[in-house]
Amino acid sequence: MISILGIIIADDEKKICRLLEYLIDWDEIGVKLLGVAYDGISAFQLIQEKKPDVLLTDIRMPGMDGLQLIEEAKKQNASLKCIIISGYKDFQYAQQGIRYGVRDYLLKPINQDDLTRTLKKLVKETLEQKSSQEVQMHLEETIRNYSGEFKRVFLKMVLEQKPEERPESVLKEVRKINPSRVVNQGGRCLVVKPDIEYKDFTKDAYQLLIDKTIEILQVEFASEDGDLTIEASEEGIFLLLFHEPSDKEELMKALNHVRDRVMGLQDLFPKIYFSAIITEQVDTDEELIRQIQYSRIAMYNRLLTDANTVSKLNAPAAGTEEKNSLTAEISRLLEDRPESFEPEEIKSCLNDAKRIMQTVKNISGLDIKMELLRLAHNYLDWFELLDASLDKSGKAAYFSEMYEHCISLDQAFELLEETLTKALLEVLSHLKSREIKPVAYAKHYIEKNKGVQIKLEELAKNAGFSYTYFSYLFKKETGKTLTEYIQMVRIEAAKKLLVEKERNVSEVAELVGYSDIKFFTKQFKKALGVSPNEYRKMFLER
Repeated sequence: MISILGIIIADDEKKICRLLEYLIDWDEIGVKLLGVAYDGISAFQLIQEKKPDVLLTDIRMPGMDGLQLIEEAKKQNASLKCIIISGYKDFQYAQQGIRYGVRDYLLKPINQDDLTRTLKKLVKETLEQKSSQEVQMHLEETIRNYSGEFKRVFLKMVLEQKPEERPESVLKEVRKINPSRVVNQGGRCLVVKPDIEYKDFTKDAYQLLIDKTIEILQVEFASEDGDLTIEASEEGIFLLLFHEPSDKEELMKALNHVRDRVMGLQDLFPKIYFSAIITEQVDTDEELIRQIQYSRIAMYNRLLTDANTVSKLNAPAAGTEEKNSLTAEISRLLEDRPESFEPEEIKSCLNDAKRIMQTVKNISGLDIKMELLRLAHNYLDWFELLDASLDKSGKAAYFSEMYEHCISLDQAFELLEETLTKALLEVLSHLKSREIKPVAYAKHYIEKNKGVQIKLEELAKNAGFSYTYFSYLFKKETGKTLTEYIQMVRIEAAKKLLVEKERNVSEVAELVGYSDIKFFTKQFKKALGVSPNEYRKMFLER
């Protein structure tokens, strides 16, 4: 292995130094031994000469002790990594060493595994540090040399933030990369969303459509210097213009021309949809960020308006109250959701959610996506309780991705219903092989424990299912709920005991699990139409 770190050992015990020198396979772990010193002053001179990455030093040494050596060496090289070795188990030294930036503290006798592990950790940290620094240096150099690249970095960073993030907060993050302004003489954003329906979606087909659209945009909006700032995301293709005609109508014509050319690609795709938005021209970076965020929210609103439109950006309505109202309504719907295992119940719940969304005004397509994701996660959480092997995150990610390719609210709900129904059927199919034995187990358990209070939740848990699902499963197999089945078993047992003269009705009730004789009498009469005493009399008179 190529040496990553250079190390110096300082210890006044020559035997310790020789031991350390031969104890470690330096080449294997990527460390090169640069030298050994037997006192603090010699060690300091060696550090100045060899400039090591790591200092492995004893605390007690003549001339200059280990802590003084570390303090002086750190003044020369603040990044020097220091490890203390000592035979003194005094935590005071460790505390002082930590203040000087000591990375580790090893006690004599030195354990080979501990030392090797410590050095390997330092090699790994150094590699990661160098890699990170190289990436950062490359990025900074690229930004300095190419203003166009910085504009792309700017756009990418804005798109990585949430659309509702405060523009000044986003700008603060951008300024950490480069303090230069992006907007000098005015700029604006265009957003284009070419799409195919989620039912026809494949990654290859969609990527081809995106690539073709970018080519058309580059031809249509090519600037004199040939530099265009374009970034594609799942929300659409974003284009920053800094040298375009000031006439917005000319831009509208250009975008309509782009739309016509994209729609002309229908020989390659079953059906194409196209939406585009033009923002206002602005004079500051913060305003440009705000326009980009507005355009992202507006693009989500295509589900609520006609598809295939090229439009000017209107600032989104401030619908915080309406959004909160929507969230509250959906929360109530979820609280009242029937815990059923039928696709029809999912459909019914989603239809109710759609009616709620259609009645709330001033909500955006982004608000709708967030609420639909919440519905998805609630159902998937519930399904996961039935089957822990369910790929819940994969299902949610699929819905989120395909939502971007829905062209109407109806289609978004159709997608969610398909996603949840498929997940439910997968869960039920996976559980099917486990169903019969648990029901048989429950029937046997109830028969055996009919005389005691049976905890249904515990019974379901022992069968390997949630109480809700096991109740559904038990009724599906037996035609009775768990409670009804327990009552039936107890009444059947009571019938047999009542014909035995030596037991009175109160004793029979207690033996079959009823502590209240009145309740027992009521349940018995409800099941057979006669009281326990009447049943005994009828049987004995035969």
